Amino acid sequence: MPLDAPKLDTRTFADLVKEARDRIPRFTPDWTNFNDADPGMTLVKLQAWLTETLLYEVNRLPELNYIKFLQLLNVTPVPAKAATTELHFTLKKLDRADDPLRVFIPRNTQVEADDPDLAEPLIFETDRTLTAINAAIATIIVSSNDNAQPLSLVTRYDAKKALASVNQSFYPFGENPAGGEYCLIGMLLRPHRKEGVVIQDIFPSGELDLTVSAVEVFEKDDEGRVITGPLGKQGLLPHEVGEQQQTLTWQVYVGSSPNDEFNDEITDDGWVEILPPIDETAALSRSGHLRPSLPEDISQISLHQLPRALWSAMGLKKPPTTLPELMDDLEDTELEYDVLSARAIPWEDMFPGEDLAEVIGNCESIDELIAVVDDLPTSANQNPVAAVDRSSWIKLDVGYSDPEVPEHAMAWLRVRLESTDHEATLLNGFYLNTVPATAAVTRIEETLGTSDGRPAQRFTLARRPVYVSPDQGAPDILLEIVEAGRSTAWTRVSDFYGADSHAEVYQLEESTGTVIFGDGIYGRIPVAGASIVARRYRYGGGAQGNVGENTVTRLRTSLSAVDSVTNKRAAAGGSAVETVEHAKLRAPHDLKTRDRAVTAEDFAILAQQTPGVPVHTAYALARRALGPDRVSIVMREGAVTVVILPANPRQEAPQPSEAQLDAVCAYLNQRRLITTELHVTGPRYLSVESLTLTVRALQSADLQQVSDDIYSQLLTYFHPLHGGEDGRGWPFGEDVYLGNIYECLLRVDGVKRVVRLKVKLAGQDVDCEDVLEVPEGHLLHLSRDAIQLQVSYD
Repeated sequence: MPLDAPKLDTRTFADLVKEARDRIPRFTPDWTNFNDADPGMTLVKLQAWLTETLLYEVNRLPELNYIKFLQLLNVTPVPAKAATTELHFTLKKLDRADDPLRVFIPRNTQVEADDPDLAEPLIFETDRTLTAINAAIATIIVSSNDNAQPLSLVTRYDAKKALASVNQSFYPFGENPAGGEYCLIGMLLRPHRKEGVVIQDIFPSGELDLTVSAVEVFEKDDEGRVITGPLGKQGLLPHEVGEQQQTLTWQVYVGSSPNDEFNDEITDDGWVEILPPIDETAALSRSGHLRPSLPEDISQISLHQLPRALWSAMGLKKPPTTLPELMDDLEDTELEYDVLSARAIPWEDMFPGEDLAEVIGNCESIDELIAVVDDLPTSANQNPVAAVDRSSWIKLDVGYSDPEVPEHAMAWLRVRLESTDHEATLLNGFYLNTVPATAAVTRIEETLGTSDGRPAQRFTLARRPVYVSPDQGAPDILLEIVEAGRSTAWTRVSDFYGADSHAEVYQLEESTGTVIFGDGIYGRIPVAGASIVARRYRYGGGAQGNVGENTVTRLRTSLSAVDSVTNKRAAAGGSAVETVEHAKLRAPHDLKTRDRAVTAEDFAILAQQTPGVPVHTAYALARRALGPDRVSIVMREGAVTVVILPANPRQEAPQPSEAQLDAVCAYLNQRRLITTELHVTGPRYLSVESLTLTVRALQSADLQQVSDDIYSQLLTYFHPLHGGEDGRGWPFGEDVYLGNIYECLLRVDGVKRVVRLKVKLAGQDVDCEDVLEVPEGHLLHLSRDAIQLQVSYD
C-alpha cells in the first residue's frame, strides 16, 4: 500500500464559501441577502478563491520536504545528453601529383544539420582530430565458408565516382568460421586520378583510421532480407574488448611477386604482421573504429595482377598474364574458345617482329594453332601477354570475368582469424575518413561578470545546458578568475564540503549554466573587481539532436580540401534535462539499487534510466546469455540478459538500434559486478498468427465504422507500447485471456455481441478456449493482415 502524504488542509472553494456563509448570521445579522447577485457574496467568493490558492501552496509543504530530503541525498535531475553520430568526410578530387595525400580535419570542426523544421541551427562538432587520407576502400574480399568458392568479392567499384559500394552485407570470416579464414581490404590512393595516369605515390605510413559498420535491425542481411530482430550485444569492459582483438592477426602486403606470395597461406613471405590496432569493434563483432599503424614499405598491386588461384577462389576467370597461361586457357574446356575466337587473339602484340596473320589464319583447329605457337622460337615463348589490353580479352567473350574493380594498384590489408571462438557478425562495410561527432558547440572567451566581493555569488553562462562529457562524467569547461591582471584556473566541485576559505573552487549547475562561488568559509570568494571568464566550455543537448541519416551535411568550418560531409546513420542519444517530477519518481529506485546492478530487477530498473535512450520497458532474465548468433538465449550461470523495449513509436514491432544497445551496455557496465556477464538485446515477439471473430452490430450502427473501430481497438490492445489492460504496453510474458479480448471488443461503439472469437499464436497448434500462454520475456505482435473479421447487423 503506498504511503500517500496527507493534505494539511482539505477545504475546497465550496467548503470555504459555505463556512463564510454560515458565519454571516452570527456576526452580521443585518445581512440577509445571500444570493450570488449580492456584492457582499461576490467579496466572500473572492476571499474564498484567494484562501484556496494559499491552501494549495500550504498543501505543497510535504512535496517541498520530499524534495529537500532528496537534495540531502544528493538526488539531482539527470543533465541533458547530447546526440552523437559518425561524420563521413569526402575529399575533393585531389588527383594531381602535388596534391596532399593527408588532410587534417581538426577537432571541433562544425557541421550543421540540414533540417528546415529546426527552430534554431543544430551544430555537430567532431570529437577528435581526423587525419583524412586521399584514398578509398576500393575492394573487399571475404571468406565464404564454401569449399567450391572459399572467397567472395563483395564490392563493386565505380571509377567515375571513385566509390566502392557493397553488393550486400557480409560476414568477414564467413557465417560459420572455424579459424584460419581471412578478409582482404584493398585501399586505392588518389581514387580520382584519370585512367592511364600513373603516379608513383607511396602509401602513407602511420596510424590509419578505419571505420567498421555492422548491420543492425531493419537493414538487410546477406540474403537481401530485412532483419526484423531481435539483435543483441554483450556488454564488454574495455579490457575484454582488447582480449577479443587477440583472436585476429593483422597484416599488410609488402611483397614484389604476387603470383608467388599473395595468397600463400604457408610461408606468407609477402605479408608483414603489424601490431594489433586500437580496436573498438571487439574483433569485427560490432561497429566502431580500428586504428592500425602501417609501416613505410607497403606494396601496391592491382587486383588484375593477383594470382589466378585467388580469382578462382572467388569464382572468377582471370584473363591470362603470361603466354603459358594463355596456352592453358586454349585447352580449358570451361572456356568457350573455338578456332575463330583463338584467331582473334592479338598474337602480333605478343610476338613482335613475327608475321603470324597468315599462319594463324590458316589454322583449322585450336590444336593446330597451339602447335604453331609451340614451334615459335623459345625466346618468343617467354613474352608475357600482360601488355595486351585486358579489355581485348573480355571482348573475346569466351568466359573471362570482368569484375567491377579499380584498374590502378592498391595497398592491401589482410585480417586473419586465429581462433575458433568468434562471434560471426554481418557488416555493411569498411570506411575511411569517418570521425565521431557530438551535437555540442564550443564557446570560448566568455566574460560572465565582475565579482563584488560578496559571499555565494552567482553568475550565468550565456548558453546552456552545459555539455557533460560521457567519458569524464563532468562538464567540459575551463573557468578562470582574473585578479590584478593575473589569470588563475579554478576547480569545479560538486559541493563545498571539505573546502576551506582559501580553496579556489566553484559549483556549476549544468542545466541552468549557473556558476556558484563559496561564502568565504567554505570556498574562497573572488576579490571585488575580479573578472569571471569562461575560457572554454561546450553547450548542447536535447532530443532535437536525434536527426536522421544524411542530414548533417552543411560544413560550417572552412576546409578547402573537403568536398562534402554526411552522417551515414541517424544521430542518437540526445535527451533533455530530466524533469523534477521524473526525478522524484526515480529516487526510490535509486535508493533501492544504490546505483548498483546486483539482482535481475536492478538491471531492469537501471536499464530504463539510461540517459539518451527512450526505454519504454526493460525485463531482465537471470542466468541467461545470448547464443553465438546473438539471437538465441541459452542458460549460463553468472550471466544476465536484459531485454529492452525502446519507445520507438514509428516501428510496428519496436527494436533497439545498435546505438541504443551500446548506450544501455555502457550504462550497465559501470554498475554491474565485474563477475557478472552482461547481455543486452531487443524483445522477442510472438506473432498472433490469426485472430478470427464474428461480430453483431446494433441496427443503428455504421458497419464500416464499427469494422474500422474493431481493427483499431485490437491493434491497440496488442500493441507493445500502448496495449495491455492499462494501456501502458503489453507486459513481458503476459498471457492472453480470451475473456479480456471479449471485454475489449464490447467497448467498441455499435457492437452488440461477439458471436465467435478464435486466437491462434505462432507455434501453438492447440486450440484454447480461455488462456493462451506467452513465453517468459516475450511480447505479442498482431498485424492487421492476421485479423479475419466479419461484421453484420444483429
